[in-house]
Amino acid sequence: MSSKKPIMPILLSIVLALGLWGYVSMTSLTTVYVTYPLVLDLPEERSLEMEPPSSISVKLRTSGWQLLYLQYFSSGKECRIDLAKTKISSDGLVELTKTDLLQGINPTVSLEKVVELLPEAITLKTGMLFRQTVPVQSRISINPSKGYMLVGKINIEPDSIVIRGNGSIIPTLRSWATKKLVFADLTGPFSFTVPLQDTLQNLVTSAIREVKISGDIQQITEVTFRDIPITIVGGPDQSEHSIEPTLVSAIVRGGVKRIASLSADEIKAIVYYPQLIQDSTGFVTPTFVVPAGITVLGTNPTILKHRLIIYPNN
Repeated sequence: MSSKKPIMPILLSIVLALGLWGYVSMTSLTTVYVTYPLVLDLPEERSLEMEPPSSISVKLRTSGWQLLYLQYFSSGKECRIDLAKTKISSDGLVELTKTDLLQGINPTVSLEKVVELLPEAITLKTGMLFRQTVPVQSRISINPSKGYMLVGKINIEPDSIVIRGNGSIIPTLRSWATKKLVFADLTGPFSFTVPLQDTLQNLVTSAIREVKISGDIQQITEVTFRDIPITIVGGPDQSEHSIEPTLVSAIVRGGVKRIASLSADEIKAIVYYPQLIQDSTGFVTPTFVVPAGITVLGTNPTILKHRLIIYPNN
């Protein structure tokens, strides 16, 4: 009769073996490249005239524990260099040496662990600082929930910022955009803090890093307004043109709160006088002018009869 071997000692042996293997792996030396974003602090009234590398790469030989910390647990990993503490030549050139780059690494690493640095040196070209005020361009998408709509315009605060930087780039910029973000299934008023884009971050900077974007979302409703008078715009006071009927109805859509406060006087039905002059069919279509956030879905009638009144000679 065969006897079963106890499973717990086997599992314990496997766990101990794995633990020993992991300990040896993490304590033994290994080599890997670690990337550090390059951040440059510019002196007052100076700007960069050429875009520097976005990062540097350091080949380190150290323990697995140290590499694990550097790759996944160290916060604020960067190579930051204060150019105000470097020597700037009369023609605006700055030479960053290997020593400068390694001293700027955060968190710091022991020099004996550094096997290679890419690039080993960086040449920068600086010039005078330019400033310009530009409007903020929203690149966010607002998606109301089904049965809801955005009422009015999206508000951006601040709606313009002062950008500083390279004199050849600043004049070409007409606006500064936010990052692309999507906000979906909204059912009411909203206010979001949105970061500005960080492209050209070493060539163009702004003290403002984020803006507040707000607006109002309301449930959609529809209502019919009747007896809206037709107005002829752009013609003489005593026109020889006749429009029938002189009153129309309009079906409008908007947010429930906005519709509740909407009056018939805010809806204008217009026929422009040049339309009448150019008409040869006897029918014209009115143009509706409504407040922001209101949409005209349909009218009754959709077209108007137009005729020229011919007075008999006296």
